[in-house]
Amino acid sequence: MKFAFIENRYKTIFWAAIAKELRSFGHRITWLVQNPVFSPDDESVFLAPFPRCTDLHTDLDSRSHGLHWARAGDRFINYFGGNDRHYYHYHLQIKKWLDDQTPDVVIGESTLFHEFLVIDECLSRGIPYLHPSTPGYPGGRFSVYAYATKEPLGESQDIPAEQECLAIAESIRRREKVPDYMTLPSGREPERNHPRPGSLKDRLTILRGYLQGERFNTPSPLKKWLLDRQTKKYLSTWEQLASAKAPPRGARFVLYPLQMQPEANIDVWGQKFRDQTKLISDLADNLQQGWHLLVKANPKAKYELSAELIDVLRRDARISPISLTDSMADALNRVDLVCTVTGTVAVECVLSSKPVVQLGPGIVDSGRGCTLLSETGRIRDVIQEIETNLFITASDADRIRLIQRLYKTTFPGMISDPANSPVVMTQQNIQTVARTILEVSEQCA
Repeated sequence: MKFAFIENRYKTIFWAAIAKELRSFGHRITWLVQNPVFSPDDESVFLAPFPRCTDLHTDLDSRSHGLHWARAGDRFINYFGGNDRHYYHYHLQIKKWLDDQTPDVVIGESTLFHEFLVIDECLSRGIPYLHPSTPGYPGGRFSVYAYATKEPLGESQDIPAEQECLAIAESIRRREKVPDYMTLPSGREPERNHPRPGSLKDRLTILRGYLQGERFNTPSPLKKWLLDRQTKKYLSTWEQLASAKAPPRGARFVLYPLQMQPEANIDVWGQKFRDQTKLISDLADNLQQGWHLLVKANPKAKYELSAELIDVLRRDARISPISLTDSMADALNRVDLVCTVTGTVAVECVLSSKPVVQLGPGIVDSGRGCTLLSETGRIRDVIQEIETNLFITASDADRIRLIQRLYKTTFPGMISDPANSPVVMTQQNIQTVARTILEVSEQCA
């Protein structure tokens, strides 16, 4: 088989190790690189040239070309003031690369604009595009998603016995087991060979790409510094509001935990509800009398915080921010209902017998413990069920089935970049992940 890999900053280092392993099995490899600073040491690299000024135009209108989803999920447009005038140039380069290389399978993420363009072209050509990614649970495992969706491909057979599944459910309910991504890199990991995110070396590496011409995924250092400084100010204001705006006594509560942005989980997979400020206002508009909306900041808060959101939290009497020092466990104990778009909290709620509504795609089915909604207005129906004691939470059998499904749709191994998680570069992990990618690819190709 011929595998194509898509460069994505430090993730490219991990992909390169997977590619090397696949090549050792006799498979061929090709690469598409957008940022030359992260180009792998491989003879089969196609480096898409940066566009000249004359290449920047709107001949490929992403709003009418079927690429509206790509533009809507493009973090450079959404958070850094960019545009899509470079899409046409890169679209031509990607078509040429696919024409020349004719890969059987493409491996990459669904987070950056050039990956979106590759996904769009793969869809039109019928080429499988696999996005290996680590979900929040069950831990130490990864899923393989199709194209820019959260649709898992393949099925794992190593599913624990029912009693073990129940024990895992209990460990998640008691928060003894937390998602891998909640562990922050220390910079002192024994396996670390690459700079810790945010370190001087990391910033200089990113700056080098920017100075060479990468201005389509990488914001100017000044703009990013200003945004990060603004985020710190918003967090300070948040805490002041949490202290000054106590929730009303005697009310029943809905919790909305903010999802970090930019993040494919909500910007791409949960795109319909990616405007979280609007979502919070809409939820408040649909609360029954006697109910109040609590909003929890993400522990890794970034650009989901905005002046508009702070203004809503300040002005709307139906909404209160929770203190940054409050844990998720504390928040869940206070509320009657949780709402999320695509957050891992949906799994935690079902396993904890806490009513939850989910607005985007996820591993949790609509049924006992969770209601899937396509619009915020329907939360009124769920609130009515809770008030009349008709909302049915998950039984032990339901919890076991959810854990079984988490295992069935995931495989042993860890997916990340070595800057955030150096342990992914161990030989055992590379071999394990590569074998799974090969097995899933053979089923899809």
